[in-house]
Amino acid sequence: MKKIVLFLVTLLVLAFSAVCSAASGKVLDAEEAIVAKFIADGNFKAVSPLLSAEMQKNWNEKSYSNFQDSLAKDFGKLTTNKLRIIEKFDDADVLTYQIIAEKVPAARFIFVFVLNGEKPLLNDLRVMLPKAQEEATAGK
Repeated sequence: MKKIVLFLVTLLVLAFSAVCSAASGKVLDAEEAIVAKFIADGNFKAVSPLLSAEMQKNWNEKSYSNFQDSLAKDFGKLTTNKLRIIEKFDDADVLTYQIIAEKVPAARFIFVFVLNGEKPLLNDLRVMLPKAQEEATAGK
């Protein structure tokens, strides 16, 4: 009898944890899809509904086109785009991606999402490049 009760309790705990992680997983999947579309798509009309009202103030079709042109010119073809860090806050998520491209050996793209219920919206984007080797040695 004790084994059956222990088995049922274990089963309920596992089921509960699966349900809890699935809710976060759905939002994370949506955020990753937005990142992929934002980097690769090049079509602002398809991307603009995925932006928060705050980001739409700063990004228009021309600025998005400039961003895409800058990616192509300064980075070249992106060879690696891996999600490395996920930070969850009460009303926002921050996703940090490691980017490796033809012209840039390492960079970090930081995407900030605001959550509108279950629907994430891209709120900010930051690009971090490694410091040049000369700057590092000059500081010593």
